Order: sequence, then structure tokens, then C-alpha cells
Amino acid sequence: MNKYAQTLLTCLGALAMATGFSQCDIDYDFGDAEFGVSPDPIVGESFLDGMLDEPYFDVLHILIPATAAGIDSTYPPTLPVDSVIVLQDAIDGNGVYSGVVFRDVDTDEVFHAGDIGLEIVLNNNGDSPNENTFLGGMQYCAAIQGTPDRAGLYSMSIDIEAWATIFTPFNAPFTFENFSLRVNCPLIDGVDVVNANSLDGTQGTLTVSLAEGVVATEIAWFNSSGLQIGTGESVTVVNPGTFSVMVTTEDCQSEFGGWVVIDQGLDCTMTATVDVTNADEGESNGALAVNVENAQGPWTATWYDGEGFIQGTGETLEGLDAGDFSVLVVDSIGCSAEVEDIEVITGLEDMQGAWSTYPNPAHDVLVIQGLPLGSAWSLVGLQGQVVAEGRGQQREVVRTGNFANGVYVLRVANNQGLTFKQVLIQH
Repeated sequence: MNKYAQTLLTCLGALAMATGFSQCDIDYDFGDAEFGVSPDPIVGESFLDGMLDEPYFDVLHILIPATAAGIDSTYPPTLPVDSVIVLQDAIDGNGVYSGVVFRDVDTDEVFHAGDIGLEIVLNNNGDSPNENTFLGGMQYCAAIQGTPDRAGLYSMSIDIEAWATIFTPFNAPFTFENFSLRVNCPLIDGVDVVNANSLDGTQGTLTVSLAEGVVATEIAWFNSSGLQIGTGESVTVVNPGTFSVMVTTEDCQSEFGGWVVIDQGLDCTMTATVDVTNADEGESNGALAVNVENAQGPWTATWYDGEGFIQGTGETLEGLDAGDFSVLVVDSIGCSAEVEDIEVITGLEDMQGAWSTYPNPAHDVLVIQGLPLGSAWSLVGLQGQVVAEGRGQQREVVRTGNFANGVYVLRVANNQGLTFKQVLIQH
């Protein structure tokens, strides 16, 4: 969490992009801080990487400074912040973008969020009828979701106005930069990791598996400091740590990070356990927290989903639907502890099975995951009309952009019976 309000307001600007969709829970613990943000770009945190043409979801938590000095130190510390307003997205007559702007780092092209398939769904807790307005001293959050339709590494800039009153109301404009989001192309199936062992002289290796049909023109490997350590599908790791791989094709360049190589020859006593908070039915509010004992110095935790893809880093992982997860903890001398087969379930798991849906309300897409193989599903309106149906795969993506607003029932049938979930579609 960052103590500088400029970073906080950078994230604030991202809130004001869309309304009328699903809302996140305002539940992040900022402790005794007067302002803050999670994730915090100043300390290297960012949104989770997205995948081209795949549903994306992440949550941003914000605590707004109560005084103007938290925004600009030239103002007195007793001057309260009335509100912060994010400017509407616009393009002037010269083609200059304003509002919340995404700039492709490689091509220098600029976009608004909707241009790349994303929407940022704010929850200002009803504190202001103006959905672009956020009050001083209050905490908010936003669900960042959609289906990215353009890959790239984007640098975000946000134009805002901060309002205060000295005899009469006045505002001060700001533009904040360097908040980033990466959208990858589906170029790899995963990375195989062979750990090092200093006792028998074994070095670690990393080997990337390209997705079917992908022809790479270049593959480069990097350590956590951003230094290149090798090229090609496989690389030898001299010093254990955390690594990333950048894959370049004729059409796309994507970087996949967080692969950890440890030294199994170390005498380690570190252990890890995980506390699980299950998700409520229809809500993405499950959470995981890792507890670490006997670590040597600072430690890092990397979270993975059931397919082995990185979901986040840090002591906690929040905003979860039902699913399977694991966490790998590494301390400062390279000792590691892994907790596998962590399961997050919904509140109605025993009655309705392991399958889940998100987001709810749905806008353009509805994702159904964890369906029993061989089951049949159908999405039914309250008048009984079937608007979509299919056979159960592990994961189904239903395009809902052409469906009328309203409440629908998702019905799943297999040899164990019939289960239902309500789904709200809201454009």
C-alpha cells in the first residue's frame, strides 16, 4: 500500500469508466492509513495480466485522502477534500485523448478502455449521485472486467479534478501516469520448472511449452530485476529466483511471469498454511490468506489457479469465485513451501454443486465454470424462453450482449439431478 495520494488518485481515475454492472465489495483493510491503494503501482504492483479474447476480472481498492495536503503538499493540512472528479473520456478536435487513456507502450497508439474491450465498474457506495465523483476520506473499490480484444502493454494516464473550498469552491486539475496493464496473446501452454540442488550441483532449468500452432520468432528469459538470462525454449538458471519469459511471434509479443526456481539442497524448516474464505453464492468474494512460519528473512508468495497460471502475489488473494488454487512461498535464502489443492467453494456448494458463474450481473459475457462433464445447461428467461444452451464442458463462455436486461435462471442437469442459479443481465 502506497502513502502517496498521487498514486491513489491514479487508481481513482480508473473507477469512472462504466456504470450499471456488477460491483465489488469495499472490504480491503488499509489499517490506520489516511489514504492508500491496492494494488500499488509505486511498489511494482499492478493489475493481473489479461488474456486476449478471454474474460478478465480484477479488483481495485482505494482510500481517498481526507485533506488537500494528501493531494498536493502546497495546500494546508487542515483543508478538507470535498471530492475528486474523474473527467469524462473525450477526444478533442486535434485527436488528443483525455479522461482515462491507455497508451500502447510499443506502438504509442492511444485508446479509451472500451476501445480495447474493457470496462471499469465502480462502486462509490452511493455517496454521490454523480458516478464520477468520490468523496474525501472515504474508501471505494472497482471491478475491472470485460473481454480484452487487443493485446499489448498499456500505460494508463488519468485526468482528474480535485475540489476543495477556501471561501469559495475551487478545483485543481491533475494528470497521473505510469499505471499499467498487460494483455497477453495465448501463446503458451505453460512453463516446466526443474529446481536447482546445490548439494549435488544440479542447476535449475525453465522450459516453455508453446500453444498449438504458435511459431515464435524469439523467446527471451528475464530474472526479477529485468535482466535477460537467456533465449530459446529452454534456459539454465544459475541463481534461483523468480523469472519471466517473453514470446514474440509475427503478430504479437507477450510476457508471462512469476515462474519460481528454488534450491532444494538448502536446509529449510519453513512451513505454510492457508486460511480459506469461501465465496457467497453469485459473488466473487472468496479469499485466501497464507500463514508462514520459520522463514529466513522476507518471503514472497505466488498464487496459482488449478491450471497452473499465476493469479497474484502477496500474503492474500481476494475477489475469488469457486475454484482450485495453490501457493508457493519462497524466503530470502531460497527455501520454499508449497500448499496445493486449496479449494474455494460457494456458500451453496453442498446444495448446488461445484459449478459457478461470473460476473453477476453479466454484461457482454457470462462465464460458467466447473460444470460436471456430460451435464446439460440452459439459460432461461422468466417467461420460460431458452436463450442459450449447451453440453457441460469444464468452462463455458456465453455471449449475453444481445440478451434483454432482466433476471434469468441458469439450469444445469446431470445424472445426479437438476440445479439452478439466478443470473442478472444488465447492459
